Amino acid sequence: MIRFSLVYLSFLILSCSYSIGQETNSTSKQSLSLMFVGDVMGHGPQITSALDKKTGKYDYEDVFSRMAPIFGLADFVIANLEVTLAGPPYSGYPQFSSPDELVDGLTNAGVNVLVTSNNHTVDRGKKGITRTIDVLIDKKIPFAGAYKDSTQRDSLYPLVIEQNGIRLAILNYTYGTNGIPVPSPTIVNLIDTALIRADFERTKKMNVDEVIAFMHWGVEYQRTPSVQQIWLTQFMHNLGIRLVIGSHPHVVQRMETSFDTDTTEGRVAVYSLGNFVSNQRPRYRNGGVIAAIHVEKENGITRINNAGYVLVWVQTPIISGKRIYRVLPVAKYEQIPDYFSDEEKDLFTEFAKDSRQLFDTENYNVPEIGYRDGSWIVPWISKSEKSPRRIRRIEPWRREMVIPEKVDI
Repeated sequence: MIRFSLVYLSFLILSCSYSIGQETNSTSKQSLSLMFVGDVMGHGPQITSALDKKTGKYDYEDVFSRMAPIFGLADFVIANLEVTLAGPPYSGYPQFSSPDELVDGLTNAGVNVLVTSNNHTVDRGKKGITRTIDVLIDKKIPFAGAYKDSTQRDSLYPLVIEQNGIRLAILNYTYGTNGIPVPSPTIVNLIDTALIRADFERTKKMNVDEVIAFMHWGVEYQRTPSVQQIWLTQFMHNLGIRLVIGSHPHVVQRMETSFDTDTTEGRVAVYSLGNFVSNQRPRYRNGGVIAAIHVEKENGITRINNAGYVLVWVQTPIISGKRIYRVLPVAKYEQIPDYFSDEEKDLFTEFAKDSRQLFDTENYNVPEIGYRDGSWIVPWISKSEKSPRRIRRIEPWRREMVIPEKVDI
């Protein structure tokens, strides 16, 4: 595998760093925008839908193409790949293996980083883990979470991404693997406070400006974060991991951000992004949210200075006798009511209303990014637009409940 060796070597040469763009003067103001995407699922009907029976090939371009304009506003779009790329036979729940073209559809829409440690990572055993890694390396997609062995983990983890002179480290962990043992010598990062602490200590030697922890955690279908999620978030914030992002519940949960000022240190908690794409159609599960975070660096000091969210909903119309899947940004497509059937419009509106009610009540400093006159109103791009702020007397991580010193993870 000559190509594998060359790409793998390039990871080593870059010291686990993935860089796009040009280096900038360290004394000037630099900025970086991030978007975090929820669970990328591959249920059986999705696989069937992607198959072109005439050619025998799979195509996911239409599934994600409507997200390209919003993804194009971010430097890095980071998604949770909750399937394996184990090769045929392809299958959905409970042992996911999707065609490689799923990843092509994601990257062509703008996703450029994947996390791979989740409860379905071991669905297809050792082959599923190793082949998924081979595919991602072959396609030059940076990833974090699961590895062929300890040597590869030591070489590629923590993942470091860089743009505009700002370096970020990405950590990724899961609560478990559905009771399936992780086959030796492969490694799937499991949630363990000692491991998280050790990995964070490694980032201190990598000259990074910020550390992101992408966690696969929580209780499925529960719209409020568990005590474990809140406790772990506080643990990581106290370590110095300022950006904590969550997935797994398949429904959205609240988002909380405090911004850097002269007297306070900013930090981010996104407890659950929900589903980015799936075949789950019950209420609350047929969509998700994209969390957008903006970071600035000046004179060697990094600041979290803005945040917002974009709701997404999965449309599943039947066209020419075939069910298809389309991920739609809600704020844009609610302005095109004729795009939906009456039934779809009701489901779309229900999801948007449910999500906004939750976020209007529970979010802290994370407003919705609007869409008007054919453009996304992103505060750090549209300087004339003022981003609304939810004002509360007590920061969310101090206001909510008494958190025990230790909880069962």
